[in-house]
Amino acid sequence: MLMGIMGHISGAEAYPIVARLLAGLPSGSYLALDDGTNTDEAFIQAQQGYDEGGAEPYRLRSLEQIVRFFEGLELVEPGVVPVSLWRPEPNPFGAPPEGDASCAVGRKP
Repeated sequence: MLMGIMGHISGAEAYPIVARLLAGLPSGSYLALDDGTNTDEAFIQAQQGYDEGGAEPYRLRSLEQIVRFFEGLELVEPGVVPVSLWRPEPNPFGAPPEGDASCAVGRKP
């Protein structure tokens, strides 16, 4: 499970790290990953302010960049989606709001 941590690693380094972790797992293992996305301008600006405040920078990724973490894996339905839409439970308040993070689960063949 890599939940909200890959944003602390630059794109050039992030994908090989996940590949190394997956290489050590047996067939039938799963990767669960969520990461912040760069799909909302207000969220991007808020993240830039956070980064500029001296915090450890967090790199927001596009949906396509998040999909890339799952190369070679079999995605579990519903695939790569906003976190709030990954198998949401029905509730009396309607659909959950979409957040600024996407997630997925993939199975190693």
